[in-house]
Amino acid sequence: MTSFSLRYARGQRESVWSELRALGPVPEELAEDVAAVADETMRRVSQHVARIAAALPELGWTSSDRLIAPHQPPTDGDQELVSTLSDKIGGLPFALEACLRRVGEVWFAGDCEALLLTYHHEPTPSTKPPGAEYPDPLCLGNAYFLDLEWQDIVEEEEDPEGFEFCLAPDELLKANISGGSHYLELPSQVADPVLVDVAGRPGITLVDYLRESVRWGGFPGYSFEPDLAPAALITLRTEPDF
Repeated sequence: MTSFSLRYARGQRESVWSELRALGPVPEELAEDVAAVADETMRRVSQHVARIAAALPELGWTSSDRLIAPHQPPTDGDQELVSTLSDKIGGLPFALEACLRRVGEVWFAGDCEALLLTYHHEPTPSTKPPGAEYPDPLCLGNAYFLDLEWQDIVEEEEDPEGFEFCLAPDELLKANISGGSHYLELPSQVADPVLVDVAGRPGITLVDYLRESVRWGGFPGYSFEPDLAPAALITLRTEPDF
């Protein structure tokens, strides 16, 4: 039987991930193969994130938080922390672990007139997500963010059975409106976890959400109303290769 990682490298990306999701918890004998697929996937995601992050300032983008860069790649410390957290938590989904190791922190929330992106600036959205008023800029927490959330949980409960990891703010918070988060349920040893509470995308997994994000230049909210997407977005968009 041809390995998942070899099939992925040959271009069978969507079918491989579909089969990996169908596994449920990944059997031990497949763990190395699945980890290789996840690692290569997130290596490619990281390249797209870096490309978009480098282009945003040229479009006049400013971060919603002046202390947060659009992309902070993982450090050696991140790698060590991920291994530690996986043991403490009881297992991380393969796609999430690879994302923490390969992609790091992403923060595209902010203001950009060319992208019709608002945070501090008007106009304030008048509708509810999903839709073009909520571009849903890609944001991803890193290993240190996961560690902080885990420590908070441990302080509340000495031996927690599980928790909701808030990987990113939701569409409302990204628009500076009271909201919630996009979260993952941990621990988990599935290949590709469901990203919960993404407006208009019930059941979407982390890999598929990242695909949609890259396809829409880091702002997947525009996929719900393509005709209202700003012209400048074309410079950031590309078809995902993962």
